[in-house]
Amino acid sequence: MKIYGIGIGPGDPELLTVKAVRLMNESDVVVVPQSDKTGRSLARDIIKDIVPEGKIYMYYFPMTGDKADLDTKYAALAADIYGMVREGRKVTYVTIGDAPIYSTLNYLAHKLEHHGVKMEFVPGISAISAVPNILCLPVTEKDESFCTVEMKDDTAFLKECTEKFATVFVMKVHNKLDVLKKFVRENGIKTAYVISRATLADEIILDLNSDETKQINYLSTAILKKGEA
Repeated sequence: MKIYGIGIGPGDPELLTVKAVRLMNESDVVVVPQSDKTGRSLARDIIKDIVPEGKIYMYYFPMTGDKADLDTKYAALAADIYGMVREGRKVTYVTIGDAPIYSTLNYLAHKLEHHGVKMEFVPGISAISAVPNILCLPVTEKDESFCTVEMKDDTAFLKECTEKFATVFVMKVHNKLDVLKKFVRENGIKTAYVISRATLADEIILDLNSDETKQINYLSTAILKKGEA
C-alpha cells in the first residue's frame, strides 16, 4: 500500500510540475493541510483550479510548538489515510514547497509506516530554489558550496555558516527578523534579503541592509551572501 506525497511549490500554481498535476488528477482523494481554523490554506489555493472540490480532504494542523498535540494530529491523519487506502482509493498528500524540506509530510510518513503504508515523494520547487531566482542571484559557482539552516535566537551557528559557505539560506525567520537584521549588520553580510510569500501576488522583498520595515509572515526565506557587493 502506498500514497503520494507531492511538493506543490512556493505558491505560484504555474510552478506545479507536470507529474504533480497528473497524480492529483488520477487521485480519488487529495489531502490538503491547513494551519488556519477559518479554512484558509495556501496549498488549497495552489491546486484549486486543478483538483475538483469533491476530491479535496482538508486537515487542520495548528501552528503550535506543542509536539504532543501535533503528534496526535499526525497519528489521527495517518489512521484516516490508512482507511482510505484500504478501501482502494488512490490518495495524495500535498505540501507547500518541496516535500522533504521542513514539511508536515515528513512526520506523516513516519506515522503511515505503522500502518504498512509507504509514501512516495514527488519533488516540488522549494523556496530555496525560488528565492535566488526571483533575485537573479547565483547560489554557487565553481568550488563553492551552500547550506540551509533554521533561524535561532543564538546566531553563533549562523556566523560559522556564513564564514564557511558562499550562500546561506535561512528558514523560519519571520518572528526573528530583528535578530537576523542585527546579525547581518554586525557581520558585514553585503548581500542579505528576505522574501516573504515568494512567487505570489503579495510577495515582499526586504533588503536586510536597508532601513525599510515590512511585515512578513511565516512563509519567509532569507538568503545571505557575505562576499557579494
